[in-house]
Amino acid sequence: MSPSPPGRRRDGFTIVELLVVTAVMALLMGLLLPAIQQVREAANRASCGNNLHQIAIAMHLYNNDKGHLPPRCVLDNGATWAVLIFPYMEQDPLFGHWDLSRSYYDQSDVVRQAFLKNYFCPSRRTAEGSGYSISGDQQWLSGNNYGANVPGALSDYAACLGSSAFT
Repeated sequence: MSPSPPGRRRDGFTIVELLVVTAVMALLMGLLLPAIQQVREAANRASCGNNLHQIAIAMHLYNNDKGHLPPRCVLDNGATWAVLIFPYMEQDPLFGHWDLSRSYYDQSDVVRQAFLKNYFCPSRRTAEGSGYSISGDQQWLSGNNYGANVPGALSDYAACLGSSAFT
């Protein structure tokens, strides 16, 4: 390519100039992405801590009302502590649909598969992505016989509350 005559204005950029600008932008993006990911993970940790805080408050409120912490479960294969604290986590309508006299396997799909955002740590997964159990939810009938697979909502949090039944 021949050089421009003196006094004539160039229109556009040369390929070298475009490559240099593109390389600089790629370098800046490479430096910014890890910083953005660190900020996102810090926000996820704060959200996870807030979820645990809300669960702990619900446990304390349950304890204030009933005089004891929620039991591990109501019946064998019945509602767990996670269901029993629904009213203290502003989930009264969902709790109202649970029949505490029936097992988990006999509950409607609506209540069994309802997941709460507070039960998921965003650093691990989201409720929308993998909110249902796939296996392991089969009722033991007798001997080596198991019932049908019954999917339900998951949680990233667990509690150790002993083995006492609902009183």
